[in-house]
Amino acid sequence: MPKNREIIMKKAYDLKVLGAKLKERGLDLGEDAVRILAEETFDWVEESAAISETPYDDMAMIVMPPLKKIAFENIDKIDGQKG
Repeated sequence: MPKNREIIMKKAYDLKVLGAKLKERGLDLGEDAVRILAEETFDWVEESAAISETPYDDMAMIVMPPLKKIAFENIDKIDGQKG
């Protein structure tokens, strides 16, 4: 499917815009699906950093807790309802 260039992001990292872009391309993700995707992705990154030999990803883990907090706060807003 072609990309829709008409959906314009006005706020950095706006998950609603990402959701709209994915939906336009045939991938309709509800809040629950996005939460699962984010949880598994964060776990995968953390597991990878733990077994990786490079120190750079270990340093990146410093920002993981606030990044996760921001991500999940925004995921919670996808359906327009709290919780």
